[in-house]
Amino acid sequence: MIVEKAKVKVKCDASGCNNPCDYVIVNKKFIFDGNIYLCANCANELYHELGKFMIPKAVKPIFKKRGKDE
Repeated sequence: MIVEKAKVKVKCDASGCNNPCDYVIVNKKFIFDGNIYLCANCANELYHELGKFMIPKAVKPIFKKRGKDE
């Protein structure tokens, strides 16, 4: 899945929202148009709700830190 800025003018796919879409979630696994169009408000709300369940993992450093003696 990829999140992109919307290039087409359609309304938001969230139920009860008639705002124009700002973002599109592209899913290439579907044969037909499986894209999800979201306005900025709904995308922000989805982001905060997903943040309650998913915590991003810290990035491991590429290089090891040197000790003070070295």
